[in-house]
Amino acid sequence: MKSIALLVVTLFAMSLGIVEFGAVEREVCTPRVPETAGQNVGYELIDLARREAWVTTDWSVDGFAAFSPGLAAMNWIKNDPRQGVAARTRVLRSPGCEVDGEFTHQTMFGRGFFHIADITEIWADEFAQGALKEVRVKKHHRLEFDAGQTVSFLVSPKGDSFVLVNRPVGASLGEQALPEGWAQQDMTLMAPWNADLIGDVAVLRLENGASYQGPIDLMPEATTKRALGAAHLGES
Repeated sequence: MKSIALLVVTLFAMSLGIVEFGAVEREVCTPRVPETAGQNVGYELIDLARREAWVTTDWSVDGFAAFSPGLAAMNWIKNDPRQGVAARTRVLRSPGCEVDGEFTHQTMFGRGFFHIADITEIWADEFAQGALKEVRVKKHHRLEFDAGQTVSFLVSPKGDSFVLVNRPVGASLGEQALPEGWAQQDMTLMAPWNADLIGDVAVLRLENGASYQGPIDLMPEATTKRALGAAHLGES
């Protein structure tokens, strides 16, 4: 029994150290804007202990694939590299900061990251089921789409709409299975349109990793709307 208790205490002490391993120089809510100009691929690490998502553009797809946090993997996990679909994506502030333009920065594994979201619930089920996985986050983001751009939405059985935000680099864009009652709709914009993802946000992922987020309060005007067919779970 003593040996088991000692093992538990040792693992707990190690976990406390691992939380900080690889992460240094935390700057909380500073006016320093993240250096993401011209970059459309983000590389994300998840801090499991604090339930924080951190992102950098200072990497390459191959380099990130080869990277391992080593022992720190007990606390840090990698998300797949994500490619945005909006004309521009603006992170307005880091979670916990009081005003737009303030960001929390941290050097992790030799690279500069900034705090992009807090994870509030994993595998929630209010909206999603089956082929959709749902995570709840807190974030302050704005997606900017140009006139003439085609925007993809998921529509829930209740009529809530979720906009496509990003997808894994190289992900297949073919038809995806959806739970019964869900639909995918593409809209070509008549005018520039912004989608605000502020506060509590549901993040829905399809099987190909495409990330739809919302719900969206104010939908855009569109020149064309195209409802896409999808294979529904439980149907032949």
